[in-house]
Amino acid sequence: MVKAILLTILVSGPLGIGLDEDPLAMTEEMRTFFEEKVDRRAPPRQRVQLILSALFDEDGVAFTYRNETRSAAETYARRSGDCLSFTNLFIAVARHFDLPARYREVDIAPNWSQRGSIVVFNRHLNSLVGAGSRGYVIDLIPQINRIEVAGRIITDERGFAHYYNNKGAESLAEENLVLARSYFEKALRYDPEASFIWANLGVVQTHQGNLEEAEESYRRAIKLNKHDMVALTNLVRLLEKEGRREEVPRLQERIKDFRNKNPYYHYSLGEEAFDLGLFDESLHHYKAALRRKSDEPLFHHSMAKAYSQLGDVKKAIEHLKKARKYSPDEAGRARFNQKLAYLGVIQNDR
Repeated sequence: MVKAILLTILVSGPLGIGLDEDPLAMTEEMRTFFEEKVDRRAPPRQRVQLILSALFDEDGVAFTYRNETRSAAETYARRSGDCLSFTNLFIAVARHFDLPARYREVDIAPNWSQRGSIVVFNRHLNSLVGAGSRGYVIDLIPQINRIEVAGRIITDERGFAHYYNNKGAESLAEENLVLARSYFEKALRYDPEASFIWANLGVVQTHQGNLEEAEESYRRAIKLNKHDMVALTNLVRLLEKEGRREEVPRLQERIKDFRNKNPYYHYSLGEEAFDLGLFDESLHHYKAALRRKSDEPLFHHSMAKAYSQLGDVKKAIEHLKKARKYSPDEAGRARFNQKLAYLGVIQNDR
């Protein structure tokens, strides 16, 4: 996950370490371990499969998810980490075996989490690896419903910027402002055009009492990405705190307008209502999402869930069929076929 932060009240702490580590560096122990697990002479696709087996098998790394961002070496040593940690480790090992693995940014539905006293807006990274004439996306997302809107291959520099940004967010959650600022500044040296990092730096500057610097960072983020909701929201809070309300209504209107146009915002409202058992209300939000993006399979799946809860099996089947129709791959279509089969629908009915 890639983390962008909303404002909270924090205090500073002592300076930490880790600012000079290479996220993709491998230790001699790692090289020896994977050389025993992976046949370098195997065809490219088989090498990918052997690497993944070495990462997940019980007699291998036995990787498990933990919500902490780690370098490839630390991920191997601790056998765990978040999605970016896994991506670091996979890319490092794949390249060791002459496979062209790259970082890949992925847009997902809005996803928020709590880290200590801060609220985090999560984004996602995975990797793309070439194997002969084909490319494969290597992904790991536990326990969230992903909606992949788009994927972009990015440079190592931007991947490293994501890494140090996440380390900064973790330091901020631990109330270590000095280290957090150092990490965000390190991230910006790798990618000074990343709006979310400028927004996060602004959070630290705000907590340090450097409000002029914070405002400049938020505005820099918004200049780079006019739809950066974290920067916009935090700027509004800063201006309101200082009693400078002249610009606030215009900024709030921008936030409202973007959210209204964003189908994934309406989807997230529907999920919240569904989790509370407000199924009619969830349908209202899912329908708003579908009006803005009618070919998103997970929107239709959510509609089916809501209709099922309301006892309208006919409508549930209708939306499951649409979810299957718009699924981008066979695995997705197979999942929806299973759900349709459970409802007694012929699986090959397109």
